[in-house]
Amino acid sequence: MRDVIEIRSDIEFIKEIKERGGETLKKCYQCATCSVVCDLSPVENAFPRKEMIWASWGMKDELLSDPDIWLCHGCMECSEKCPRGARPADLLAAIRDYVYKSFAVPKFMGKALASPKYLPLLFLLPIVLISILILITQDWNLNNLFPIKQGPFRYKEFIAHGPIEALFISGNILIFAFTFWGYKKYWENLKCKLNKPRVLTFWQAVWQVLVDLILHRKFRSCSTNSARFWGHLFIFYGFIGAMISTGIVVINLLGIFGKILPEDMNIPIRMFAGFNINNPDELREFAGLLTKLFGIFSGLLIVIGSLMCLIRRYRTNKQHGKSSYSDMLFLWVVWGVAFTGLLCVVFRLSHAAILGYPTYFIHLILVYFLLWYMPYSKFAHMVYRFLGLIFLKMYGRENKTLGRFYSIN
Repeated sequence: MRDVIEIRSDIEFIKEIKERGGETLKKCYQCATCSVVCDLSPVENAFPRKEMIWASWGMKDELLSDPDIWLCHGCMECSEKCPRGARPADLLAAIRDYVYKSFAVPKFMGKALASPKYLPLLFLLPIVLISILILITQDWNLNNLFPIKQGPFRYKEFIAHGPIEALFISGNILIFAFTFWGYKKYWENLKCKLNKPRVLTFWQAVWQVLVDLILHRKFRSCSTNSARFWGHLFIFYGFIGAMISTGIVVINLLGIFGKILPEDMNIPIRMFAGFNINNPDELREFAGLLTKLFGIFSGLLIVIGSLMCLIRRYRTNKQHGKSSYSDMLFLWVVWGVAFTGLLCVVFRLSHAAILGYPTYFIHLILVYFLLWYMPYSKFAHMVYRFLGLIFLKMYGRENKTLGRFYSIN
């Protein structure tokens, strides 16, 4: 006699999944077309058919411990081919969105980032903190705010870089602590539902997943939506470039170059740049110029990539998928960070302080909004997906198309 399996249906979970973009899940009649057409669905225990069943039955615990939700890379082919318009891709996106809220630390932040009614309050915090730093920088002289200045200017004249960096670093330390706590809870909650042993160690899986992400292999396999591949690729590498250039500036690495580089470093510089560097100051200026150009190029990648994703989402009809509030908020903030950053460069080069200072103020607010709320927004999917794919790789959970790229030791 078979064992009796108790199914616990969470009605509130079904309602919330519908509110987050999965309102069509009840249209599913289990034809399995979605699993057949998906190039990323494994042969054994394929998705997203089982996720559609669990969601329609309100099996929240099953879905929150299911790493397969991260196999989906949002190509929307399952939604396009669905004969009932159930839009499985939207459901999987809604479940992933629910994960951010469920494992958020503190929990109320997950709720706040999921609802537009809290958006003014979320922006208010960085606005107040940065405004206080500006007032301190200006010695509480309100007449000095946004001055009309002729000729060259520097943004540190508007707000000192030291307090901004101190606020940035201290805030990020706190956020990273909350982030690690939430991700640790999620990792402990993941389960292998195939009753099979591990085939890779954690670090072996980390390496293979990193190669996947760097090369964007799985995004490239989603042939239905090539615009999404290029948009995501530009944002991904734009962020990496922006992090590198910002990191160099924040830790003042340029000042160290002139002290630690050997004298014969002039040889490769002459080869690539075509001129001589005669002293450490010139070396710092050259390195600073390269860093700025690299940062501008990275910003352009983010602007172009986020615009591609935004245009695609606005053009997407209901049959092909629905964009959630968290998706659109994340894309607009990302675009805003990169666009205002580029404007700051333009206004400084054109000596337009009256435009540069307000733009810099907006840029700082968006940067802090993006980074401080990272564990609770769509930005968090970067790490949640990474953890989920590592877990799947450890248990040899391969898909139909990409299994040839890996050897299981």
